[in-house]
Amino acid sequence: MYGNTNAGLATDTNTMASAGIAARHQETMDQLNRTVAQAEDLLRALGNESGEAIDAMRARVSATLRDARTRLSSGAGQARQFANTTMSQADAYVHANPWRAVAIGAGIGVLLAMMMTSRRRHSVDGEGSTEY
Repeated sequence: MYGNTNAGLATDTNTMASAGIAARHQETMDQLNRTVAQAEDLLRALGNESGEAIDAMRARVSATLRDARTRLSSGAGQARQFANTTMSQADAYVHANPWRAVAIGAGIGVLLAMMMTSRRRHSVDGEGSTEY
């Protein structure tokens, strides 16, 4: 009567798994960005110093930077692919459950309207003051 409820459960499970993957991916990307920033700081600190040890360190840091940038660019491609997959899943869910999608959208709209009305009411009453 209400459509395939198993499809909704599978989609919810996929959504939760996708969210976990997205969080881990974002954490990895943040860590790589920090590593690149630290390596760039180290290269700037080395400046024009010379000597075999410093030249070797500069070469290693430069190689690490190249590797990190390559990983970051491949990570951007993976993120793009993940976003496309997620959008396809959302599209399939909406097509399989149109009324449920409409209800969810309406619910989100009502919540946003309530939040905006509440904020507006607080700003008219005097910011931060509450009446008991």
